[in-house]
Amino acid sequence: MKQSQRPREADADKNAAGGPPLLERAEALLRAGQPKKALDLLARSGPPTPRLTNATGVCLLRLGEAGRAVDVFRGLVLLPGTVCLRPDAAPEHRSNFAAALLAAGNVAGGLRALDEIGDEGRPAVRGLRAAVRRWRDGMSFWERLRWRLGGSPPRPVALDGDLGEL
Repeated sequence: MKQSQRPREADADKNAAGGPPLLERAEALLRAGQPKKALDLLARSGPPTPRLTNATGVCLLRLGEAGRAVDVFRGLVLLPGTVCLRPDAAPEHRSNFAAALLAAGNVAGGLRALDEIGDEGRPAVRGLRAAVRRWRDGMSFWERLRWRLGGSPPRPVALDGDLGEL
């Protein structure tokens, strides 16, 4: 039975690695503003690979389902049993996880994940940092003080544009 499953897993990886199959079709749908169709396509894809799982999380982010996206990305980026990012996790997976946390209203977790990414040259990371900077700049002195003393953030971080990168 295991041998009959291996070719399907290899096909899923081959599709994820490039070529018009799955990821390119899903990416085209995302560019066309159709994340629901992309998500439906990915749901029928067979065995998940990290790239297909990441694409699923991006679709959920763009559908406004940040909490579900956090759950999807968590399995890709966290060391088992911890809240620490895996150092070998793909940079786009880590930045997508940070974006999902911020979009879900988990500002502290999103900021911590963003600090752990370390790839400041990535456009996605620069965009997230700019959004956080605008969010902080928009706080009054008292809001900032209350937040730094452990209070809840005064408002969620407003994220611009299409969230997530494949």
